[in-house]
Amino acid sequence: MKSVPTAQFDYRNFAPEERLPAFRQMTASLYDVWALTDPKDFRAEAYGRKVGDLVFNEVKFSPTRFLRKPEHARGKDRDFLTLHAQMAGEERILMEHGVVRLLTGHIYVRDWSCPYDSSVTAMHLHTIIIPRHRLAASATMSRRSPVVGWSMDDPGGNMLLRLWLQLLESFNTVSTGEAEILCDGFLGFLDGLMRGDAGAERSATLQAMEQYLLSRLQGDVGVEDLCRHFHVSRATVYRLFEPHGGVSAYLGRMRMERAYADLRRADPSNTRIAEIAASWRFSEASSFSRKFRQQFGLPPSEVLGRDFAMEQPRVEKLMRGVEAFASYTSWLSAPSEPGS
Repeated sequence: MKSVPTAQFDYRNFAPEERLPAFRQMTASLYDVWALTDPKDFRAEAYGRKVGDLVFNEVKFSPTRFLRKPEHARGKDRDFLTLHAQMAGEERILMEHGVVRLLTGHIYVRDWSCPYDSSVTAMHLHTIIIPRHRLAASATMSRRSPVVGWSMDDPGGNMLLRLWLQLLESFNTVSTGEAEILCDGFLGFLDGLMRGDAGAERSATLQAMEQYLLSRLQGDVGVEDLCRHFHVSRATVYRLFEPHGGVSAYLGRMRMERAYADLRRADPSNTRIAEIAASWRFSEASSFSRKFRQQFGLPPSEVLGRDFAMEQPRVEKLMRGVEAFASYTSWLSAPSEPGS
């Protein structure tokens, strides 16, 4: 019986100064990586299984920044989704449409055709790299909605997690052919879950209104503008934006996300936080700082210049012990290529 192929990465196989370079080397096709603590304290463990064109991973790593650039998302075998079961840790992702927070105790499907920049706390998660064509419901995802998710406490999310963990357990005893059949069933359930959520998606009118506001965030825009532009009543606008907490609350969060992105990219030697705040219509510095901390969990001063000061990851020499994760590297370099 041909068993499910496995691969492993363990930081303990490397000297402290080699751990981050080795992890970078293995994941270079997916993203650039930086340690958010002393690089010599970087920790990463990964255990992978490959079933046909699916790559299953269980990973643990210390606080890290991941940058998936447009070139990472282009080319052959790059059109895939990832399924994440977040067992511990939090991830804050800066994407084209705004900032997304991924929380412990949730399962997410992410569209990896969208570049992103994320920072994570110490993390433990299960992931599956899934070629887009394996999920018909992937058609419901886009750059405007690149992440969908469920709480592990909800019926759908709880069932998905239980099936996932049972599937991983079965890989220890079944053949590769049997594993592929079980994976087909698992993906069928995931597809149905995603389709069910898509059936309750936001109205096209609300999405159009959101886009209208997003393109005018630095100007004076509000409910009356939406009423005039879309020929609807104030009551209709209030009803549509109720899930956002109202138009003003939505505008405040979106402007704050743009300020967050600008602060990360700014040169701290010649940029004042108040200037960036004012450019996004936050006139009072103390109020901006308080709201910023409420939304992102840290003060603006800790974000200012984070990207500007970050060194680009070097292309290190080939690590000793590369054979220990050579198969892992090949799986990640062509995640949608069938075979073992």
